[in-house]
Amino acid sequence: MRTNFIKTFILGGITLLTSAATFAQAPFTGSSQFRKFSIGINAGALRPSLIFGGSNDFTKPLYTLGYGVDLKYQFTHHFGAQLDYVGGKLKGNNDKDYWNGAPTTDRPISSFETKMNSFSLSGLYAFGNINWLKSTTKIVPYVTAGGGLISYKPTTTDRATNTSTAFDNGKSLNSFFVPVGIGLKFNLSEMVNLDLGYRANIVDNDNFDGTYLHADLHRDKYSYGFLGVEFAFGKKGNKQLIFDNPASKMNDILQNQITHVQTEVDSLKMGITDSDGDGIADIFDKEPNTPAGCPVDAHGVSRDTDGDGVPDCKDKELITPTQCQPVDADGVGKCPDPECCKNMVMADTNKCNVLSLPSISFRNSRSTLSSDGKAMLATVAAQLKSNAECSIIVTGYPAASKASQALCNRRADLIKSYLVEKEGISADRVETSCEVGGGDVNTVDIKSK
Repeated sequence: MRTNFIKTFILGGITLLTSAATFAQAPFTGSSQFRKFSIGINAGALRPSLIFGGSNDFTKPLYTLGYGVDLKYQFTHHFGAQLDYVGGKLKGNNDKDYWNGAPTTDRPISSFETKMNSFSLSGLYAFGNINWLKSTTKIVPYVTAGGGLISYKPTTTDRATNTSTAFDNGKSLNSFFVPVGIGLKFNLSEMVNLDLGYRANIVDNDNFDGTYLHADLHRDKYSYGFLGVEFAFGKKGNKQLIFDNPASKMNDILQNQITHVQTEVDSLKMGITDSDGDGIADIFDKEPNTPAGCPVDAHGVSRDTDGDGVPDCKDKELITPTQCQPVDADGVGKCPDPECCKNMVMADTNKCNVLSLPSISFRNSRSTLSSDGKAMLATVAAQLKSNAECSIIVTGYPAASKASQALCNRRADLIKSYLVEKEGISADRVETSCEVGGGDVNTVDIKSK
């Protein structure tokens, strides 16, 4: 009979190891960032019987104090392995009548006491740590099953003589036993848990209480109900693996992905908008404020066919020959005199009429020079250097508001500073002016004096 019992346990052990392999990978997150190792101490009540019944050699089992230590390693969210030590004394007597009311005076032994120490290795399966309804897990139910070795010394008391006798001359007996348990773990912090549990223990022998009433057909049993404190070890800030809720984490990941996709969709919708109506969506438009009616290129920039710096929609001379550039604010170039006229002396009342000066355009309320504006000012500086007798006036056209007039002054001063500091033009050759309502508020004209 005992051989069959051991075979059954071995089969159960194989099943337990198979379960461990099944849960070898922690779902969704892995386990490297969690606390997995813990040490616990516990104390509780030992009793030579089980709460769910079963025959025992003594009619009245008694409660005694038990104590224990455990080491646990959590392999995955579900599965862990636990090494337990439990020690204490177990007591029972025959003071209670038989179930049919008959007295137990026919039993020669009135009571027993067994000192015991046990070591066992069990698998622990937690099943409350995946919760689709709550984002955090604070209470985890679990079940355990395993096997171990128990060492014990029974002492019995004779009913007739009331003398105590050590069983088998006081030898320390050893036997295989199977612990099966249930419990609840309560998470108090990243490191500390409470462990409330109950274990039913089946000893592979009938002499655990110092008697052989049923010979080899009966196996003694005892239970241990306990309350313990468990300390989890690991890096500071890491949570315990057994209390992690991968279902909630997976839900957070999915929600973040949904939010990201929605953001991308919203961004695409915004990109389809064409604020300036030039036929190029804002997301691709390099000039999102093109004036109405101005033809643009594939990048949404105002088209400038002859490359003279004046967009086609403002250019009064759409094709200005290169030799006739630079051009004025209207895109009209100044071609050199023909060969036949080079030697003719022309009366010139204003020596600065030879200058062809551009207009500088600004976007919205900006007061910074674009690369095109800087190129135009370089051309202005070249003409001024070639005509030392000429001076210029930089004129803006603000609205009647103080803010617009202040912006006009900043733009005019910016152009003057650029010519003086970057291009080396003397400051006394550049005058600035702002004329309310005289032109486009975003355009600054440069004219000779």
